[in-house]
Amino acid sequence: MKIANVEVFELEIPFDRGTKVESPKSFLKASGLDFCLIKLESDSGLIGWGEAFAYHCRPAVAAAIEHMVKPLLIGKDVRDVLGINADLQKMLHMYGRYGITMFAISGVDIALWDLLGKRLNQPIFEIFGSSGNSRVPAYASLWRYEDPELVADRVKAARSLGYGMIKLHEVGLAEVHSARDVVGPEIPLMLDTNCPWTLLEAREMVLALREYNLYWLEEPLSPPEDFSGLSYLKNETGVRIASGEHACTAFQFRDMLQKGAIDFAQPSVTKVGGITEFRKVINLCESCGVQVMPHSPYFGPGFLATLHLSQVSNTPGFVERFFVKPEANLYPEEILNPMEGNFSVPKGPGLGFDPDMDVVKTYLTN
Repeated sequence: MKIANVEVFELEIPFDRGTKVESPKSFLKASGLDFCLIKLESDSGLIGWGEAFAYHCRPAVAAAIEHMVKPLLIGKDVRDVLGINADLQKMLHMYGRYGITMFAISGVDIALWDLLGKRLNQPIFEIFGSSGNSRVPAYASLWRYEDPELVADRVKAARSLGYGMIKLHEVGLAEVHSARDVVGPEIPLMLDTNCPWTLLEAREMVLALREYNLYWLEEPLSPPEDFSGLSYLKNETGVRIASGEHACTAFQFRDMLQKGAIDFAQPSVTKVGGITEFRKVINLCESCGVQVMPHSPYFGPGFLATLHLSQVSNTPGFVERFFVKPEANLYPEEILNPMEGNFSVPKGPGLGFDPDMDVVKTYLTN
């Protein structure tokens, strides 16, 4: 079975952040969620869907898929997912091993696994030897508000929906204090700062944050690949460090682990190199005793792929649910929203669901 055609769909779906207050300029754009979907069609008529990371960079990623990746895919054997991934990485290395190029490869890889699962009539987790029955604990990943009262309101909203764990995207002590006041001392509270500080600044902030008993501190340093700095911060202060959403390929995670930089690894399936590369990261982390906590603020095939990958690890970890409400969903809400604090893993062939084409057509930008 050969790849006969590749299509790219660019979407932007508006969403509700739970507040009308203007979004901080230092965070993601608040107008809509970017999607870059990839549709692979085999010569037998089967279709696989993938998703490449596209927040703020959707046109560039779509162009990379269309002009750099697509010409290398036509005629390839659908069964050779590992070989196709390796060939794409090798043939496209001159354009960069990270960033846009790897986002494009990641999306194609997800689509290939979806296509293979449909060919075998098996869900992806089953191809990897799992029953798919492991619990998938969910946590609410809040927007950045930079307002203690808004933080308190949104934390209360997440708790009312059954989320037992909360992650903030703040950089101020007052916002963290407000969240901890709402959830009390026992609920796991995580903080993702999105790479704002120097090592000295981060050390000072970690010491100030100690009283809030963070479950983890995520990406405190700029640049994020300062693994020596992360290791120093972790060992000097005792804070548990999570990082890896910006890392591409298992090689960057290998370097991270060798430096002793992290307690929690956060590969993103739409960035790291797809399902193929994500599995390598799981194997590396398990050999080092480091827990994988996927980065997954997605609502497309990348989210479904993350649910399947949660079943591949001996310890699934927590799965992120971006705490916003899209105007429309590509999949049934019961898949995107947790029940009693846990996600369900799709049991159908491949990823388990195809995107709703009415939604795709409605929100197309290309």
